[in-house]
Amino acid sequence: MEPTDDELIREIGSGSDLAFDRLMRRYRRLVYRVAYGYTGDPESALDVVQETFLKVHTRLGSFRGEGQLRNWIVQIAVHEAMNWRRSSSRLTTSELDEAAYPHPEPHVDAMAGRALTRSLAALGPRQRLAIVLRYYGERSTREIADALDCSEGTARNVLFRGLAKLRTMMTESQESLR
Repeated sequence: MEPTDDELIREIGSGSDLAFDRLMRRYRRLVYRVAYGYTGDPESALDVVQETFLKVHTRLGSFRGEGQLRNWIVQIAVHEAMNWRRSSSRLTTSELDEAAYPHPEPHVDAMAGRALTRSLAALGPRQRLAIVLRYYGERSTREIADALDCSEGTARNVLFRGLAKLRTMMTESQESLR
């Protein structure tokens, strides 16, 4: 039987590297999906994952147990992804690798995939983050609000406006292909 997050935290606090390894294995896919959805680049996402777990390791003692550990780790991943975007002069939003964002459906053709990538990249950071967390990270509105440091109503609004903007850009992109 797998230990709970609380049990892992206690073991990590006692110096168990095995417990931290278990914690990383438990959450690495989630952190990667969030990082990848936000950075749009597999290598950059791996960098964000590494930075995230370094921060988790150094800050685990400050986790007060308010809320779920998973949400706390996702918040760190979000902040690390945003820091990566701010500090990255490597890529501008228009230069994102067009094949980088995962397609929501396997049958999405290459042109629609490129249009989705360009449209996501053109969104503001809060709207992009809300969409990435909802659809790539499968986070709830409450978790998105925590990541954006706002109320649930504001998070719903950011997500709604981001999706509306994304829909408009995708429609315009498809119409320009006709």
